[in-house]
Amino acid sequence: MIEWLQYLPEQKPKYMAIKKMIISLIDKGQLSSGDQLPPERQLAKLLSVNRSTVTRASDELVADGVIERRVGSGTFVSQQVRPQAKRVNWHTYLISQRQSQSQNERRQLQQLIRRKPEKLIDVYSSDLPLALVPQFQFPALTWQDFITAQALETPRGYQPLITAINQLDQHNKRLFFTEEQLLMTAGVQQSLFLILQGLLTPGDAVAIESPSFFHDSTLFEATGVRVYEASVDADGISLTALEALIIKHRVKLVILNPDYQNPTGHVMSLQKRKAVVHLCQMHQIPIVEDDVFGWLGFDTTRPIPTLKQLDPDNVIYISSLSKIMGASSRIGWVAATPQVIEQLTRVQHEMDLVPSIMAQVMVTLAMGDPQFQTQLDQLKGTLQERAQATYKMLKRVLPDWHVYLPAGGYYIWVTHPNHKLRLKTFIDHQLAVAPGSLFGLKTDALRICFARLNAIDLVALEQRLAAIIKATE
Repeated sequence: MIEWLQYLPEQKPKYMAIKKMIISLIDKGQLSSGDQLPPERQLAKLLSVNRSTVTRASDELVADGVIERRVGSGTFVSQQVRPQAKRVNWHTYLISQRQSQSQNERRQLQQLIRRKPEKLIDVYSSDLPLALVPQFQFPALTWQDFITAQALETPRGYQPLITAINQLDQHNKRLFFTEEQLLMTAGVQQSLFLILQGLLTPGDAVAIESPSFFHDSTLFEATGVRVYEASVDADGISLTALEALIIKHRVKLVILNPDYQNPTGHVMSLQKRKAVVHLCQMHQIPIVEDDVFGWLGFDTTRPIPTLKQLDPDNVIYISSLSKIMGASSRIGWVAATPQVIEQLTRVQHEMDLVPSIMAQVMVTLAMGDPQFQTQLDQLKGTLQERAQATYKMLKRVLPDWHVYLPAGGYYIWVTHPNHKLRLKTFIDHQLAVAPGSLFGLKTDALRICFARLNAIDLVALEQRLAAIIKATE
């Protein structure tokens, strides 16, 4: 009998270690052609890992021809004991990476921004400009302080930070979580990765909005998850389209951005929120609520309940501080039931994706600043002023376009079903702007980050847009 754990190499990610272990056992003759492997659940228990980790390793070994699954019988070492070495066709591989139009366009925009031409106007990037990032005074810290702080680090994150996040959520979002319901991460992208990796298996289907920031996201490809899109309007995601996807593709997870949706800036109505929650309850499908912009609503006198408030058990809530404190803060969190958090915590530690203790300590100090809430309120006031000024400018320079004035967040969304503008035209005019194709649309649309526009930049943008429109007439 094989003592599986003693052969598991010290390697991360763990699924790669499991693959290496099984191939090594075959090389050593301890596993032979036709030998049956333990069931995935049993092997996961023997190796002290998450079952999804074993499943991913098995899926890749099956694809490589090392093992095979027999329906009703189990998993066996393949007749072809070792997979034949396959050379990568680099030409085909690299060409395939360039086939996505949105990936191509992102690359062009990033290259323009990296060149930093003198007259560049960047309303594509999502980073808060330095002038708007709240300013904090920090005490002098030593390396010993960070080592000492590790004593307060729990499996779910730095305890003082968990407390600070909870207090901020209670004050601004009327949300309250117990310690067992929160997990600190390195941002929303990592939070979503942990959810996809920890709760789904390769081949599972998820539903997202269209247009959506997550269109063409590499997260889905990295986790082997299939993604399907349902259209949205000013009221939120189409219930008819969403239910059709759920039924046709057996969707296992729905990912929504109900507050100041990226890219449209729309807010899902309370009626639509209740309907979406009811639909997912009926089909027993969890919802991931991406609320990264939820802190930046301009009018908080009548807040609409979050999906998490409407359905605490079935909604997984994710957010971050990157839109308030800058992308370099790299701190986010997941709020879910204790059972889900326990599962995600295991995956996070298995994959060594624990956020830096230094980042957690610094963010905790910033949130403890007496002026933190005041500066957050001031930031929202400045963003509202910039949104209104940008809206008025766009109505002047693009009178035939539909311009949506958002009630929070960073973005203004403009659309025109018949006006054809090429990205190259914007790049030639040294204007970095996000076209609708980045978010899955075929009609002409532009996402403009008004957060980056002070009064001087706004005048320059108006002149640049006017020149572009004139050049395309």
